[in-house]
Amino acid sequence: MTKRERHEHRQRIILGLIGFLGFFGLLTKEIVKLPDGRLHAHILDVGQGDSILLVSPSGKQIVMDGGPDFSALEGIAGHMSFFDRTIDLLVLSHSDLDHIAAFPEIMERYRIGAILLSGIDTQQPQYQKLLARIAENNIPVIIADPKQDIVFDDGLTLDVVWPSGPLPKKTNDASIVIRVLYKEASMILTGDIEEKAEEGILKTGADIRSDILKVAHHGSKTSTSTGFLLAVAPDLAVISAGKDNPFGHPHWGVLNRLRDAGITIRRTDQEGEISLILE
Repeated sequence: MTKRERHEHRQRIILGLIGFLGFFGLLTKEIVKLPDGRLHAHILDVGQGDSILLVSPSGKQIVMDGGPDFSALEGIAGHMSFFDRTIDLLVLSHSDLDHIAAFPEIMERYRIGAILLSGIDTQQPQYQKLLARIAENNIPVIIADPKQDIVFDDGLTLDVVWPSGPLPKKTNDASIVIRVLYKEASMILTGDIEEKAEEGILKTGADIRSDILKVAHHGSKTSTSTGFLLAVAPDLAVISAGKDNPFGHPHWGVLNRLRDAGITIRRTDQEGEISLILE
């Protein structure tokens, strides 16, 4: 073997090793994303907005809200297998722009099993475009109803808490509120409800006790009233808000209420994405 042949042979070995390591790294990442029999909740880092990915024990994906831009797409892709192109359920808590932006692109990239909507009648242009896209793609629509929970065959239940009865006129107060239940664990996702909706929920007598509270409206002072907080009685509160946002979220009053109740606080504006395991 000539010197040149030895050099070319070494190059082939090195390239082969690099290819193997790349394949092994990709395989490892895919294995990590396989279902592990636990419920995962990822509060995605989307800045000043909301987007949450739930991955059920058997690997079903539920996305609640789509943030103010396309950041949610990266977060979702980071937790789904490259070969998995299905999202089992989309949930749009309400039609505000900081919750809806990524939904059209999500529907373009993934097969959607169904979408859960509050049923509110609003002429907000992006929401109307979304409804048109849903119709074009023949995506089944579920209207939120506290009398009808959404039950998966792996033990995960989405307990629809709100809205109940006639829809509030205010978009925030018409937000879908869901209590996520798996085994003994629970987490309540509150959209952007404000104090009036919180009072409405309390009047229904619904069981809203939850281990984890996704704080409503990014920690706005209009939400997380004392009565509602006492009824939920969480151990952990998670706040989705943008770093240095112009609204001052989360409000100091809300943070003080949470601290006074001895509740641990985690914030996306401080940590980025927050991933939790419920089991």
